[in-house]
Amino acid sequence: MKAIILDDVAVNGKRIDISFRVDKKLQRYFQQGNHLFFQYNDDLKDVPVSVAAIPFVANTAPLAWITNSSIYVSELDKSFYDCLANIKKAYQRMYPDVIFSGEIHVDHLIENSYTPEHEAAQLFSGGLDALATFIRIKEKKPLLITEYGWHQHSVQRSKVWDADEKHVTRFACEHNLDNILIHSNYGTFISAQEIDRHFLKKLGDSWWHGLHHSLAIISAAIPIAYKEKINCIYIASSYFRGYRAKCASDPTIDNEIKFASGHVFHDGYEINRQEKVKLVVDYYANKETDVNLRVCFLNEKNCCHCEKCVRTIVGIVAEGSDPSDFGFPITGSLSQHISDFLKDNVKYFTPARIMQWNLSKDRMKENQEKIMDQELVAWFVMYDFAAERKKALLKYRLTKFVPIIIRRVRTRLNRIRMQN
Repeated sequence: MKAIILDDVAVNGKRIDISFRVDKKLQRYFQQGNHLFFQYNDDLKDVPVSVAAIPFVANTAPLAWITNSSIYVSELDKSFYDCLANIKKAYQRMYPDVIFSGEIHVDHLIENSYTPEHEAAQLFSGGLDALATFIRIKEKKPLLITEYGWHQHSVQRSKVWDADEKHVTRFACEHNLDNILIHSNYGTFISAQEIDRHFLKKLGDSWWHGLHHSLAIISAAIPIAYKEKINCIYIASSYFRGYRAKCASDPTIDNEIKFASGHVFHDGYEINRQEKVKLVVDYYANKETDVNLRVCFLNEKNCCHCEKCVRTIVGIVAEGSDPSDFGFPITGSLSQHISDFLKDNVKYFTPARIMQWNLSKDRMKENQEKIMDQELVAWFVMYDFAAERKKALLKYRLTKFVPIIIRRVRTRLNRIRMQN
């Protein structure tokens, strides 16, 4: 059986450095160097190796399972080890066409424990899902944890991260809370493209979205949660009950994660995205605090042009509020802005995505008397996403595919003539 071997876990000050080696057949799935690191803005004193090793196992376990490989670790927290069997079963149910085998071998299982001193920590990006979860659990005074996992071999500053850091630290200050900032290369130390090349078709989803991201993000927070003696780490739901989507972040997976005396909770799965928008809009309705939802995680500010931005804008409008009050400044006609976006992009909408847009459309119908932009209401509540998608796809194929086919046929005929 192919092996992934953890060689060393070094906990020094505010940083964890992990070195490992893999069989030659697995090396193509990892970047050169075989190094995973985590850097925190708080000291990791008293965090044992058995806890510091959790992120490595969490990041590599799904790969070991789908490649029928074994992970070898000297020591590991027993609570986390025990939860891996249920996580594996949850993945197997999610992806029945892929065999999840492979094993985790641990020389020494360590029974770590503590008496919780803080009720909650929350993985906090500043986006809609995260803000909705914060509103729901704010009385617990959560420790706010924000991460950037896309470094290469060392921490490199970026304008996007600087904007994220400024936003979350200001938010924490306004609410008298503490921040934990985590830098890592968990998004790059594994070659996601190479894994996708071999498994995308079988999984029906990418490595990062379908198997990796939730375990990576949650496990990065576990060492600091152990140090701060946190009872529960909250992660906001991306989807909701009834939304048909496979995703690494799912209550059947996240809620199984245990460590020492702590656990994880996948929050907000019982409410849909439009209900989250309403929760946020209502919360800030009578507050003078500036609100700046961070939806565009790859940009310094919300671009107001991507699907996620425009969908959020429509959701805010459907609640009778102004998107510019929530970090979405639109110049010119809002109605035209939405119309132009749909004209160019509705052809890319999946049935699941259309379901989300229809939630905002239905809310706009219910709430249309309170909506300021009646020009938008006039056509949007009648917009048939499924029908418009079909028309847009037909037009796209006629304007793009047919000329390509004609060109290829002409090229082929010219080659035949030249041969004759």
